[in-house]
Amino acid sequence: MHELTKIVVRNSLLGIAAQVAIKLLSFLFSILIVRSLGAAAFGQYAAVISFGSVFLFVADLGLAPYTVREVARLRDAPDGQRRINALFTDVLVLRMLLGVIAGVLMLTAAVLTGRPWLMVGAIALNVLCVLLYAVQGSSEAVLSGYERLDLSAGFNVLNQLLFVGLGGIGLWLGLGYYGLILATLAGVVVITWANWRAVHWIGVRVGQVQFARWRALLIAALPFGVIGLTLGLSYRFDSVLLNIVWGDLPTGHYNVAYNLIFSLVTLSNVINTALYPSLARQAATAPDSLPQLYERMLRYLLLVSIPIAVGGWMLAAPLVDLAFGPEYAASVDLLRVLIWVIPLMFCSEFLGYVVVIAGREARVARAVVISTTVNVIANLLLIPRFGASAAAGVTLATEAVLVTQYVWLLRDQLGQIQWRALSLRPLLALFAMAVLVAFARDLPVLVTVALGGLLYGVLLLLLRVVGADELAFLRGLVGHRAASDTV
Repeated sequence: MHELTKIVVRNSLLGIAAQVAIKLLSFLFSILIVRSLGAAAFGQYAAVISFGSVFLFVADLGLAPYTVREVARLRDAPDGQRRINALFTDVLVLRMLLGVIAGVLMLTAAVLTGRPWLMVGAIALNVLCVLLYAVQGSSEAVLSGYERLDLSAGFNVLNQLLFVGLGGIGLWLGLGYYGLILATLAGVVVITWANWRAVHWIGVRVGQVQFARWRALLIAALPFGVIGLTLGLSYRFDSVLLNIVWGDLPTGHYNVAYNLIFSLVTLSNVINTALYPSLARQAATAPDSLPQLYERMLRYLLLVSIPIAVGGWMLAAPLVDLAFGPEYAASVDLLRVLIWVIPLMFCSEFLGYVVVIAGREARVARAVVISTTVNVIANLLLIPRFGASAAAGVTLATEAVLVTQYVWLLRDQLGQIQWRALSLRPLLALFAMAVLVAFARDLPVLVTVALGGLLYGVLLLLLRVVGADELAFLRGLVGHRAASDTV
């Protein structure tokens, strides 16, 4: 348990530090992008990205998360190295073929839906990224299985630096969002090479392709593939449909708020990504130690996400005005709805991993299929009539449906948590923070955010919501080295 904690915290802290740097840089650069392109051009750029996201699942079909879990399980097996090499080889070649299929589907969908040829050309450039992701994604999955998320985090920082630098040059040269896509392509080339070298450094090699295993491999990864497909539809179908029906301007307004939400869930994603390979190995060696860690991590996620939602709802107007300007005033009401997705997304990602770790990924796939079906049907019915406001409401409802299903699946484990003891004192801190934010609204918005966050953090300490246990948890991380031979 102690070793698991050190690994998880090391991965989490390094990942958090890297991802905070990435997201801060990304957020600042996204402000420049939004202001430089304008709402209409930004809407078209968001639609290009959404087209890629919807079809990206075809290039993976669940092979990446399956690889992470299998590598984590095989590392300690007597013949683990040989089996990992064989798995990496088959996944790599298979994903390259799937990337070609995904690219053809992306371009076909763009043409059939009548997208402008300028947009079709941008999607074609994105296809090159998809092909590179076959190599990068396969390599990164192996690194994750070896619990070397510190390497992946460093590569992602490098990727973001390249994107910001080259993308900034593209905007300065007047290349529009084509410059951004070219910058993305350049970054993907670099991190693909870096991940490939890192995989070789840890001793994983490409061997002989075993075509006879592909059918079994695809069947085993199918639940993960279904999850990827449905999540891709759930998160990006609304932007694609909104662009087709309402055009570029509403798509731009919606994606300003939507992308801000995804920037704010960085912490959840980093922690869960760090937890997944570690807990997958722990589930095979010491399953009795997991419930305590589940309770602790769920509590941390809620302590962070709920005040973000409350503060974001109260300060949506000044935040949007400060970041993006009056041209995006229509995004304020959308943000006030979407901000409540954050606590739900924090919970849904974590609870989904808990179910997967238990080997019940088919249950996760079923839950995601149900929630995505709700999402697609509701968007098809409501977006043509109500536009972006419907997309925001459906996104919130979709995440609520997903969390409800996970809670039901895990009702036995979650029923053991003392929710009243965990919630009363945090609610007092949250209430005090909300009162302060309400009275400080006339101050500069960043000052208000800082004051509210400081008060909330201090009250959590004074009320002993966080204390010695959490400090010990972090201390184990600070002194831990990243030597791969110990993990």
